[in-house]
Amino acid sequence: MKQRKPQIKAETYPISSYAHQRTSVAAFLLALVLLLQSLAFAQKQTYARFDRELTKKEELWVKKTLTTLKLDEKIGQMFTVDTNAVFMNRESDEYKRLRHHVVDNKVGGMILFRSDVWASAMLTNRLQEMAKVPLLVSADLEMGLGMRLDDTAWWAPNMAVAATGDVKYARLQGEYTAREARAAGINWLYAPVADVNNNPNNPVINVRSYGEDPQTVAAFASAFIAGAQGVGALATAKHFPGHGDTATDSHIGLPVVDVSKQRLEQLELVPFRAAIASGVGSVMTAHIALPQIEPESAAPLRRLSATERDSAEFLSLTESNAVRVTLPATLSSKVLTGILREELKFKGLVVTDAMSMAGVAARYDAGTAAVQAIRAGADMILKSPDIDAAISAVKLAVERGEISEARINLSVERLLHAKALLGLHEKRTVNINEVDRVVSDPQFDAVAQEIANRSMTLVRDEQKALPLNFNQEEKGKTRLLNITFTDDDNRAITQPFIAELRRCGARVETLTLDHRSTDRDLERVRTRLNENARDAEPIGAVIYSVSVRAQSGKGSVALPPMGTRLAEELSKVKMPVIVISFGNPYLLAAMPNARTYLAAYSPYPVSQRAAARALAGEIDIAGKLPVSLPGLYPRGHGLEIKRK
Repeated sequence: MKQRKPQIKAETYPISSYAHQRTSVAAFLLALVLLLQSLAFAQKQTYARFDRELTKKEELWVKKTLTTLKLDEKIGQMFTVDTNAVFMNRESDEYKRLRHHVVDNKVGGMILFRSDVWASAMLTNRLQEMAKVPLLVSADLEMGLGMRLDDTAWWAPNMAVAATGDVKYARLQGEYTAREARAAGINWLYAPVADVNNNPNNPVINVRSYGEDPQTVAAFASAFIAGAQGVGALATAKHFPGHGDTATDSHIGLPVVDVSKQRLEQLELVPFRAAIASGVGSVMTAHIALPQIEPESAAPLRRLSATERDSAEFLSLTESNAVRVTLPATLSSKVLTGILREELKFKGLVVTDAMSMAGVAARYDAGTAAVQAIRAGADMILKSPDIDAAISAVKLAVERGEISEARINLSVERLLHAKALLGLHEKRTVNINEVDRVVSDPQFDAVAQEIANRSMTLVRDEQKALPLNFNQEEKGKTRLLNITFTDDDNRAITQPFIAELRRCGARVETLTLDHRSTDRDLERVRTRLNENARDAEPIGAVIYSVSVRAQSGKGSVALPPMGTRLAEELSKVKMPVIVISFGNPYLLAAMPNARTYLAAYSPYPVSQRAAARALAGEIDIAGKLPVSLPGLYPRGHGLEIKRK
């Protein structure tokens, strides 16, 4: 399809295999200023650093606790059990499973997936009380508590935060997420994402990253860490040594990042160095192969046991086209010990990504994977598909001399060190009476909305269509046709956007298509567009709301064929057509004839409300792209429109 102007020729980024815009001196200096500001803030917040020395009281507790643990119990401390914190009866199978791992296996932590606020607080309290050693309770909270706790709000993703151009929002993002998390019983945040998303086709990182510029990612990630750890939560820089330049999702395959050590130093490692300088408490590993760093071949694909299949995160596999697939970074001592520990001097916790993901589990059984990860330098094994088997395998490896007990002690001491810094040795439970005073505090929600508002990025507006002319004195007179396309199963996904447009004064008609739609559905759209000329009150503008986003296990962020066909139909329409990407900002490449294109970065309600307000002229549009759109627009581009 012929592309519309303006087009900006992309230059090759000298340290990447992908096309990039060469960073201008001004942009580089701005990124450097952002980084220095965030590092200065982190240095001032000494209580936020998890590499500080323990007090005598804390050190005594760590040493005393370590001496009381038997070998089995010390190995158990190196494992995290997963659950969904929802109501469960004490006689239920899931409750008994959790009790077994906490009481019998003495696991050191738990990770929450889809959960509820009250259930999280109640369940973590109960398990904390029955644990011999306090538990590290973790969750992936990159986009606020809503990412894991269903009855709370999602925040806009990291790329939207970076689009504001202000690192203070990353600090507030970290601080407010941590305050809510601690109130709900979660003390370990698997955030921020420190990956540099320099691959437009990355199917799993995408808007989870702060962008494609390593200095900018470093600045925003460091600010998040300072905010989160400054209020007493443990932050995590992930996914080491960098998952941004991948076209395979490690949930369903083993990505290969075939780059040199020099390239890692100049790109992927920059944010991790900054995070370590900021005193980050933990680093999460990536299930990626780096042939030029770790040449040992990976094991071949295998059959999973029944237990492993029940907990595996993949149903199908995506194999890399690379000639040779090598040992995942999670299992590589060259990566975890050689680079992270020895070169980067990281002294905190090294936690693996979920071991049930295909990047590891498709090739290694639970026991082998745990043993190799510990030998490589990991301190905590996350979400093993078979914890019992993995603990037994590690114990056997110690008995055989493959892993020394001193090596186990080193990891357990680090874990206890983190628990002491979190104050868990003195108070391991949360005050139930404070949960609903802190979680979903209106102040926090207001900042989340402010970030979304300031992130709106107008990439193109050839028609000068924005802002739309809503008649505030005659509510309902402005007619709009919203056509939603989504690759999500939720066909009502843009309902918050529609509701906000109506609040702003528009009369909105809406149609929805998705990846399962047929030619008949597309014809229905054509018919409605053709009818417009005969309407007594013609539609003033068409909005094409596209909700295509990175999701774990989906394997692609491309616009499905039906979405592309719909874009082609809309490019023929004479009236103004406004395309909004509620997710992947790179989608403009799939519909280059779009005359107006707004990047909203996510389908979450905060972003949908912000997009509606931007169209209505209620807020400024001032966001800047944290990534380049290859062949179209450079990083830092964004048109500005003042509110009416």
